[in-house]
This record gives sequence, C-alpha cells and structure tokens, in this order.
Amino acid sequence: MDDLDKALRALEIQIKKEIVDNYFAERRYLEEELQALDDAAAAYREEFARLFWDFAALYEALRHEGARRGMLGVLGLKTPPFWEKYQQLSPEARQRLLQSFPRRGLTAWRRYYNLILDIYRRLAEKTAKLQELHHKALIHLQLINEDIDKFNRSFDFGLIAAQMEAMGGGGEPMSGGLLSGEREELSTRMLFKHRRLSDEELPPPPVLPPLDQVKGALKRVLSQFSP
Repeated sequence: MDDLDKALRALEIQIKKEIVDNYFAERRYLEEELQALDDAAAAYREEFARLFWDFAALYEALRHEGARRGMLGVLGLKTPPFWEKYQQLSPEARQRLLQSFPRRGLTAWRRYYNLILDIYRRLAEKTAKLQELHHKALIHLQLINEDIDKFNRSFDFGLIAAQMEAMGGGGEPMSGGLLSGEREELSTRMLFKHRRLSDEELPPPPVLPPLDQVKGALKRVLSQFSP
C-alpha cells in the first residue's frame, strides 16, 4: 500500500467516524429534548391538578346551584371543571376550602360578592399561566418533531450504509453482511417516531375571560342569590 492509498484509507476511516459520531450526537440531543418535553409536561400536569382546589373553592363559595349555573354561563363554560371531584369531597374538606380567603365587606352581600371575585381573580391568573405553559409545550413539541424529521432524513441507515460501502469500493456489503431486508428493518428501528401529547398528557386549561369583562354580568347573576 503506497502513501496515497494509506492517506485515502485514513480519510475513509475518519469520514466514517465522523458519520457515526454525528449520528450519536444528534440522537443524544433528540433524546435529551424529548426527556425535557416529558419533564415539562409532567410539571404542567402538576400545576393543572392544583387548579382543582381553586375551582372547588369557587363552587363552595357560590353555595347555590343556580349561582353555579349562572356563573358558568357568564364564563362560557359548558361543563364545570373538576365538578365530579369536588362532589367527592367530604363536608369537612369543603369547609377548609375557603379558609385562606379573607372576608371583605360590611354586609353579608358584600362579603359574598367580594369572596367570589377574590377566588375568580386567582383562578384567572392561574389559568392564564397554564395557557402560556400549554402553548410553550405545544411549540416545543412542534420543534422537536421538525428536528426528528431532519434527523430521519439525515441519518437514514440504508443511505449511510450505501455511502460507507461506496467508500470501500462499492459492491461489498458493510461488515456484518446485513441483507436488504435486515437493513430495512434496522433502518426503521433506528428512526425516531413523531412525539405526540394526548389530552391526558397535556390537558388543555380552562379559558377564563378577564374579570373586567365579566364583572357586571357576574354581579347581576350573584345578586339573585344574595345571602
């Protein structure tokens, strides 16, 4: 083997090494991004679950079924979020729901009305934050799937195998002697599948209008059930 052959052989080995190194580097990047997405979705679900306590406090504060239905209509909610879970709470647990909210007002009506507004303000803030987190997670998911498409196009095993065999002079299969069917199967297994997040993995948050938009309508509904 003359010096030129040695140089070409060294170059061939280096190119193959770079292909393999790039493959595993990109694969590790995708795996880390997918794990980060799963962690973000898990954190989001925890925040979403905590929303139950504020909705439960709202249902408890409203007291009357008519007030609950009227408020849901004002807010544009077809079904009350977490309602079934609220109904499962014991009377003792329901009594504790409102302990963290101060009573403001000189009359029973004012205290009732202000309590509802205080709970709603907190709910609106939390749902707005959840909507932002939900949107970020969906954008993250979209970008990851775009990276997956790029990875699968760039690192198709059949294409890589053909390139490496061509470097060796063509015609000879790669070390290991994979047959065509085996190569296709391995190529399929090496591809990344698109990641999806179901509503269970990333439940959409309730959308609540700003208090300023519904305050007048809420007052009219609640005044019918003044204590």
